Amino acid sequence: MKIMWAITGAGHLLKESIEVLEKLSDKHEITVIFSNAGLEVVKMYGYYNKIEKIIGKNPNNQVVTEEEEKYSYPLSGKLTYNHYNQIIISPTTANTTAKIVHAIADTLVTNIAAQSGKGQIPLIIVPVDQKAGEITTTLPPHIDRNLCQQCKTCSAKNICPTNAINPPEIDKSKCIQCLQCENACDYNAIITDEKMKLYIREIDAENTKKLEKIENVTILNHPKEILENIIN
Repeated sequence: MKIMWAITGAGHLLKESIEVLEKLSDKHEITVIFSNAGLEVVKMYGYYNKIEKIIGKNPNNQVVTEEEEKYSYPLSGKLTYNHYNQIIISPTTANTTAKIVHAIADTLVTNIAAQSGKGQIPLIIVPVDQKAGEITTTLPPHIDRNLCQQCKTCSAKNICPTNAINPPEIDKSKCIQCLQCENACDYNAIITDEKMKLYIREIDAENTKKLEKIENVTILNHPKEILENIIN
């Protein structure tokens, strides 16, 4: 089975999305699509190494970025020709959701969403802004400046396998979320799982509801539901 999985710039449900993507990649051919923000956020959270491992499982797997596709998005026009069986967008930001709802196709991901309908390729969307109100999400790894002592010999820096730690900063482009640094700091300055509360606006929740009216689209609340809904 040939699956196209698009990642937009949301941190919420990102870890869970990649976990499901890893499972699917054991049996299926995968093309990973990144919006510009999606690529930045995946690197910010230290998950890009996981994407590289997924791509390495199959010689036909590939990564396609918005930067590579420029403005004409040639990949989206080849969806039917390349015989993709399933398209997934997860996590899906409020911005991407709003554009899909209003039939705006001016990005790589929204263009793919539009072309999936024209080619009658099943599309699964996992939006992050589902119900108005408060949600809890996880922040990227970071160093608490109030706790960091900028020691001359930083034990966390020494243990980092990718040299991502340069107190009081973590180089997000190098971090691979190995979490070895978390317990290495004597001052508990390295935070890898901090939670933050966000408020989902009514307008964004309403747009999510409108997705249900679009033909050929399945809306799911959580990435884990993809495994139950995907065509085998």
